[in-house]
Amino acid sequence: MEEKLEEIYEGIEELRKEFDGRKAPDALGWDDIAQEVVGAITFALPFLFTGELWEIAKDISLERSLAIFLMTLVVAYLFIAKSRIGNLKREEMFHIPKRLFTVAVIAYLTSAGLIYLYGINRIADFNVAQYLNATVLVSTFAVIGAITVDLVK
Repeated sequence: MEEKLEEIYEGIEELRKEFDGRKAPDALGWDDIAQEVVGAITFALPFLFTGELWEIAKDISLERSLAIFLMTLVVAYLFIAKSRIGNLKREEMFHIPKRLFTVAVIAYLTSAGLIYLYGINRIADFNVAQYLNATVLVSTFAVIGAITVDLVK
């Protein structure tokens, strides 16, 4: 009888450890970085090839582009820090969530890289300011994709 009770006790302990492991918040790791890259590329690509976006990038001012950049970062911050989606560990650097840094860097570098890689800057005949505008516009969608794929696991 004692052996059976010991088996049951060990089984309960294993289940408790497994359950506690699932409840632990997800710390930022390489798997999250990879998910953010995949999300940024997946959401940026469809918008990268639209002529309308190229025309907007040519027509808007750098001030509007800066406003879009800031608006995108605010929305990303609200998603990451204030939403209850996902089980994320609260990690900060300078009182800003680390995931916001990684998402922003990945999204903007990915967008700039894709524009260059596919030759959109030559096809659309962008100057430097228009290239930055296009990067900001495409990154709006890349940021959303990076966050979505990272939060939904």
